[in-house]
Amino acid sequence: MPEWSTVHFWRQRYRDMFPAVRKLPILPSPEAWLAACIESRAGLDRTQITVLDVGAGNRDMLMKLEPVRQYISYKSQDIDRVWPHDFYDTKEITTQFDFVVCCEVVEHIPAAGKVPFFDELHRLTKPDGWVVLTTPNVHHPIAYWLDFTHLNPVHYYDLAGLLGRSGFTDIAIFRLTRMNPKKRLTAFIFRPLLKLLHMDYAQSILAVARRPAEAGDRE
Repeated sequence: MPEWSTVHFWRQRYRDMFPAVRKLPILPSPEAWLAACIESRAGLDRTQITVLDVGAGNRDMLMKLEPVRQYISYKSQDIDRVWPHDFYDTKEITTQFDFVVCCEVVEHIPAAGKVPFFDELHRLTKPDGWVVLTTPNVHHPIAYWLDFTHLNPVHYYDLAGLLGRSGFTDIAIFRLTRMNPKKRLTAFIFRPLLKLLHMDYAQSILAVARRPAEAGDRE
């Protein structure tokens, strides 16, 4: 079992580091952030950039990264064997990756399993590599409740705390939504109500973090 006092320490450490949810920056998708990073690194790195997709489902992340496909070596992991994957258990994986992607997975893991899961993500990430995580935005009225297999909602300062405790640094938090004209108008009209209820129109949260080249001591 995790040491809950340590978990609490880390979540409190990051609790006041990020603004209220409506002030978090907006991105259209996790692959937008990922593709931009891959493209900027591609000019500096002669070898292929390695990407591990944890909880990959139908491997649609590979299709979404098609614009940078030439630069990457993509591997997938999932416990579901309906789709073919390179790995079905992260413990099978003995190599590390430049980017470890984990989209809409952490909310399916029981609370006691989240701490070792984040440690596993850290193990799989190369020094100076990045982890990319998404989860439903708990400030959205229905996003978390749309799937009965969700076990534990994760607030963004909990995400940051779990990442920090596992040894990641340079943590950044974003909201994920595509701001078309209709959504912009809706957000403007309902802004006072959303503010009053501490709610948000973005359905997902994105957290990105770097594994430092020389891991520091944990608290």
